[in-house]
Amino acid sequence: MEKSPSRVQVASARLSDEFQRLVPLRPDKNQRGKRPSEKEIASSSETGLKKFYEIALAERQSHRLGVIGRARVAFNLQQRLLQAGYPSHLVKQVLFAMLTSSFIGGK
Repeated sequence: MEKSPSRVQVASARLSDEFQRLVPLRPDKNQRGKRPSEKEIASSSETGLKKFYEIALAERQSHRLGVIGRARVAFNLQQRLLQAGYPSHLVKQVLFAMLTSSFIGGK
């Protein structure tokens, strides 16, 4: 009998997938087939992060995560992003921002 994934595993897997989709480690080429400029990367990253924080809030609410569940999701997400190759300083900043913007407070 297989054990089904927990709410924490499901939420952290979805957040990891969404983060990697919205803020890719290696940005794709732009419409002209050239590497995007630093300004374009910063703009798309900022937009992607805003969307990611909205998704994080929705995941928290849909899985009805309590304080411990939120902490476990954040830790699991940290491990997944580090394994995906994101720099540790970026992961730390993103998780801190996610915790303060989407995971703190009630409804």
